Amino acid sequence: MIRQIVLTAFLAGACSVASAQTASVALPDTIAYPDAHCTKPQVNMVKPGAWNNSEAVDSYNLKVKKFNQEAMAYGSCMHAYIDKANSDVKTIQDKANADLKQVSERANGSMKAIQDKIRQAVADAKGVAAAIDEQTAKLRNR
Repeated sequence: MIRQIVLTAFLAGACSVASAQTASVALPDTIAYPDAHCTKPQVNMVKPGAWNNSEAVDSYNLKVKKFNQEAMAYGSCMHAYIDKANSDVKTIQDKANADLKQVSERANGSMKAIQDKIRQAVADAKGVAAAIDEQTAKLRNR
């Protein structure tokens, strides 16, 4: 029972230390993570029509060219946003793994120290019990 209380107290303390350390590292704000602010190309801008003359064809070609430029800009913007978001995810994962490793190392070290103390206490208790048994045997033999 005491062992469980000590272990619980230790883990609670270790978690609060890890929590405090996590706060000191600048992680992306996951609650208010920004949406992509990329301007979508105007799909309805390019509509094939009647090409009665070269002006209509030139106008259509200009619209297609503008649409293609907007589509490329949109694609580049979205790729940059996704790359940044993936980088933020990796940063969060790396920090979480480092924190978990640190808490585990501290917990394992503390549990080993406690277990060593328990072994010593058991050995001491056995030594006292043996001494008492020895004294009791001597008294019986009198």
